[in-house]
Amino acid sequence: MKKDRIAIFDLDETLTQKGTWGRFVTGIVKDQPLKWAPFALSTAFTQAHYMLGLGPRERVKERMMQWTIAGRSRSELERLAQEFADNEVQNGLRRKAREVIEHHRNAGDRIMIASAAVDLIVHPIADHLNIDDRICTATAFDENQRLKKRLGGVNCYGPNKLKLVREYLENEPGFNRENVHITVYSDSRSDLDIFDWADVGIAVNPSPRLLKCVNEHGLNVQDWDKE
Repeated sequence: MKKDRIAIFDLDETLTQKGTWGRFVTGIVKDQPLKWAPFALSTAFTQAHYMLGLGPRERVKERMMQWTIAGRSRSELERLAQEFADNEVQNGLRRKAREVIEHHRNAGDRIMIASAAVDLIVHPIADHLNIDDRICTATAFDENQRLKKRLGGVNCYGPNKLKLVREYLENEPGFNRENVHITVYSDSRSDLDIFDWADVGIAVNPSPRLLKCVNEHGLNVQDWDKE
C-alpha cells in the first residue's frame, strides 16, 4: 500500500536564516532605553539559569515577553507580527527554503511547520508559504484581548515538539503512523527526538552540536544557502 507522505519543517534557522522570537521582541523595544536595559539584564539572567539547569526554557521566552510585549493588544501585536513576517519571508528565508517546500507540494506531500516560535510569528509566515498545518508555542490573551505574561501552553521545543506533533496527528480520524512516511527538516540538536521518530531526517545547515550527531542518528545534511 502506498504511504501518505508528510514533510515537517522547523522554522527558526531551518526555513529562516536566523531565529525569529528574539529579533521580533527586541525590535519592538530597541528604541526604548528604559525598557531595553532591564529587558537585556533580565533575559540574560534567566537564560543563565536555564543553561545551568535551574529553570525551564519557556521561562526565558516568558521573561522576554514580560519586558517587551505583555499587556499589548492582540490587534497591535498581530499587526507587528505581520510586518515582521512580511519582511522575513521577503528577506530572511534560506535560499532553498521555498524550493524544498514546493518540491514536497508538487509531489502531493502534506506540509507542516513544527516550531518553538510563538504562534504570533508562525501563523503569518506559514500563511505566506501556504502551509496550513502549524504546531508551535501558544500565546495567551486575557478577557480584554491583551497579551498575558505567561505562555498559553507548553514550549514546542525538544521532546515537547514530538509530543505535540504526535497529538496533532493522532487526533485525526484514521491516522496510522505505520501508513505514513515522514520527513523532518531541522537545524537543531534539540530536535533529535522528532528526527528519530521520522522516517527521514534532514539536518539543514546544522548547528555544530547537531553536526556531531548526524552519523549516529542517520541524518542527511543539506546546505540551503548554496547557489
